[in-house]
Parts: sequence; structure tokens; C-alpha cells
Amino acid sequence: MATNLRYEPQQHLPGWSQEKLGASTALVVGVGGLGQPAALYLAAMGIGKLILVDPDTVAEVNLHRQPLYTEADLGKPKVEVLAAHLRRLRADLEIETHAVWADRVFLETYGKAASVWIDGTDNLASRLALDEAAAVCQKPWVYGAVYQGEGQAALLVGVQYREFFGAEEGGPSCSVGGVLGALPGAVGALQAALAAQYLAQPALAPVNILFRLDLLRGLMQSFALEAAEPVAPLELSWEATQAFPTAQWIDLRENPLSPLPIPAQRLPWYSWAQWKLPSQPVIIVCEQGERSRQIAYALRRQTGRTDIFSLRGGVQQISLKLGQNP
Repeated sequence: MATNLRYEPQQHLPGWSQEKLGASTALVVGVGGLGQPAALYLAAMGIGKLILVDPDTVAEVNLHRQPLYTEADLGKPKVEVLAAHLRRLRADLEIETHAVWADRVFLETYGKAASVWIDGTDNLASRLALDEAAAVCQKPWVYGAVYQGEGQAALLVGVQYREFFGAEEGGPSCSVGGVLGALPGAVGALQAALAAQYLAQPALAPVNILFRLDLLRGLMQSFALEAAEPVAPLELSWEATQAFPTAQWIDLRENPLSPLPIPAQRLPWYSWAQWKLPSQPVIIVCEQGERSRQIAYALRRQTGRTDIFSLRGGVQQISLKLGQNP
């Protein structure tokens, strides 16, 4: 461990234990846009050991949002490049690297030795595998995601991701959907802060709170995530919506590329807290189902209602089902 002087500023924090952080291990699953800054800040703050997992090599398309990789690193395994950088940052840091996919078998084998897991994945299948393995191993993990100008993170303890966000129709990756280059750095740094708080300052760590940032709208929000008894599903398939013929549909799209096949009210998503909802069931739709799922969950939390739904897969799924061009 480096000298105490290095960590003196954060040791003044109430309830902070640098010793606990130094004795802890973090498993970082994915060392791209989110995992790279998360690992960097955990190392800088004094984590004892990092387990870095990612099968990818550095590609030019990564460089705008993963600035620790350079053109000289193209084609090299990300975990090795990042490990070399972190060792230069802290010679006493213990690092273990695995250039493999982190499936459930891997997570349940290697993840048991970690104190906390960090989600640096960029696809729903990997995140759900992490979610399931964390439940089996009873491990806390820090969820993170970015899309265009939006990002969110949460320290999940004793709850599962799928309880709140579902398990169907993940959104596009950064390379497909686009992302503001600096945004993953902000979210990854937040993930590191949440993990470090849980390890070194557990009494003050914001457990099961979803932090959400939208740079395009200038919004910062947080929502409590609480385990609850099973209720009506948050998402409905296009076929399942037929069971709610009187439902009020709400379209979140700002610039629709195609009309909906049913009447819908157009409302700006960012004003959801002020919406005046009808008494009948509500079905919310967006382009791909990501934003509508978040808003449906937030409205359920705000109102206590269980008849507010998100259309799984959004308008794109309607187009596929009905054979329309989106």
C-alpha cells in the first residue's frame, strides 16, 4: 500500500476506512468506456486488488471514449494495456487479468474472491449473466450504462437488475446507438465512487439508488430501488397489449420516424413527474423500449400503481410484428 499521505484527503471523510478499501478486491467486467475509468479511479483511491475481465482488443473506434488506450495499442488485449497503465500508476496494486468472456461459470468461479463487482458491459446478455451470478454468489455489484447523452449507475445490494429493468430487448451498444465521448468517463467514475463507498464507508453508501444523468436535457435524477413482492410485469409484448383495450398509450418520441398503429398521446419524457395520468391502464412507448421502461418504472414508484407498462422493444418491435418499415 502506498503511503498514507497519498490517500490523506479521502481519509478525512466521515466513517472512511482506507484499510478496508486496501484489503478489498474489485472484479471489473468489461474494461471499455465504463470499466476503464472505474478501474482507474478504484486504483487511484487505493483498492487492494483488481480483477480485469474483457475478451476484446483495442480498436480505433474505442479511442474517443476510452482515452487510456492509444493508437500504439491497437490490436492489443485491453486488459493487458489497462493493467500496464495501472501498474505505472500504483506499483503496489495487485492486478489479475482475464481476456475472456465473463459468463456465469466464470463469474461464479472467479467472482467469489471479489468484494464487489463492476458492470462495464455493453450488452444486455452479459449484464443479465452478471446479475444472475451476483445473486447466486450474494455479491454486491455496481450497474452502469450509457446511451447517446444519457447515463445511469446504481450500487445493487440484495436486489436484482431484472426486478426493475426487465430481461428483454436490450438497447443498442455505443458503437451502434452512439454516445458522447466523455459520458462513459463520468458514469464509470461514479461507479468507482459507489464501489469505494460501499467498501470503505459502508454506513453512508447509497445502496439501491439509481442515479441518472441526461446531458442533452440538463437533468440529474435519482430513484430508490426497493425489493418488492412480485407485481404485474413492467414490460408488455405487442401481443400482450391486446389484453388492455382501454389503455391510454403515451408516445415519448420527439421526432417519430413512423406513426403508431393505435391512437397515442405525445408527451415529453422529461416531464414525466408532472404527467396527469388517466384512471385506465397506461402503456408507454419509445423507439426501442429503453426510455419507456425507465419512465414506466419511475411512474410506478411515484404512484404506487401496477397498471403502468412499457412496450417491450418499442416501435421497432411493432414494425417487425406488423411488417412495417420503421
